[in-house]
Amino acid sequence: MGAEGAARRVGRAMIALGVLAAFAGCAAKQTRSAAPSGFLRDYSQLHKGKEGQALLVYVNPSAHFAQYSKVLIEPVTIWHSAATSSIPTDEAQLLADELDDALRLALDEDFKVVEAPGPGVLRVRAAITEAEGSWHVDDHVAGRFDPNLRAVKAEPSSATRDFVGEAGVEAEVLDGVSGERLLAAVDRRAGARTLATKKSTWQDVHEAFAYWAERPRVRLAELRSED
Repeated sequence: MGAEGAARRVGRAMIALGVLAAFAGCAAKQTRSAAPSGFLRDYSQLHKGKEGQALLVYVNPSAHFAQYSKVLIEPVTIWHSAATSSIPTDEAQLLADELDDALRLALDEDFKVVEAPGPGVLRVRAAITEAEGSWHVDDHVAGRFDPNLRAVKAEPSSATRDFVGEAGVEAEVLDGVSGERLLAAVDRRAGARTLATKKSTWQDVHEAFAYWAERPRVRLAELRSED
């Protein structure tokens, strides 16, 4: 391995440690409710989650999770309401990149991250959600993932910090061949600071995204061990 490869590995390890630290001391607490945004389209299978789970959850009772060793993470989508529609597109991209990076770092611990569906592949769809509308960030994150990316990300504006002070997410995991839904979740978390507090930090989004990335990794590990 050359010097460049070693540097990338060190950078990846540092980011992973930051994600795990944020997850371990997560101050972004779950809210009492989360209204479905429309991203998942069908919510009829979901039910109220138990303690430690998302607000709404679904696990396919017929799925055999031990057969999956790879994961395809689709580009993250941002769903927005009037309250977030003023966020500049480049800052929306930063939020999408942040969640995508966190998902990749977490799931890469147990799965081979791939860029095409197929046998033995879990296909992950995730969105940062708000109540209405659809704002899709067109950058294909899977093709530009850089373990050192956060070192050069710009500071978000106060509007972005307001948005991530309380954020929601919807996600589903599908079979890479049939497209059958295996898992689904709807959740919402709020930062410990109020939305009026202007901090020059990514802390709220780090905490929420770290939790949302690490939790499916843990749950998938549990389900694979039960098969």
